[in-house]
Amino acid sequence: MLPPVSGGEVTEADLAQGLFVLTAEPLDVAEAQATVEHESCGAVVVFTGNVRERNRGEDVTRLEYEALERMAGPEMSRIFAGVRADFGDPQGEDPEQALRMYCAHRIGVVEVGEPSVVIAVASPHRAAAFDAARALIDRLKERLPVWKKEIYADGHHWIGEGS
Repeated sequence: MLPPVSGGEVTEADLAQGLFVLTAEPLDVAEAQATVEHESCGAVVVFTGNVRERNRGEDVTRLEYEALERMAGPEMSRIFAGVRADFGDPQGEDPEQALRMYCAHRIGVVEVGEPSVVIAVASPHRAAAFDAARALIDRLKERLPVWKKEIYADGHHWIGEGS
């Protein structure tokens, strides 16, 4: 679930199971797409969640993400497994139903305009790629132990805390 050791190669098994990266480094959207692309896949869907400049009627200056890292990988593994069961081939026996999945999420400070999350899914067919990508971001936002604090010029707000 964590990135390969520095210099290591991403394997087919990594992508079939789902590759998850939690990082303080800027996300590379083109790299995410290239990671999942394959000659067997006619569809690649990439979702990028960028930090927007306004939310809750406030001017956002930046976001700060915190994660419970020891729980994030196992939870993302469960999310990937659910998406495979719902939109792909959970046993990995049918190449027509294969999914190649990648998710990277930032931690630490993320500036306005920068990506905070990137999801890339490749599949032989577009419907499965779209459905899987949407399910990944929806389930990630519901279940992944990552918390977001919006920073404003005059204060901050933890997203998810009472209004």
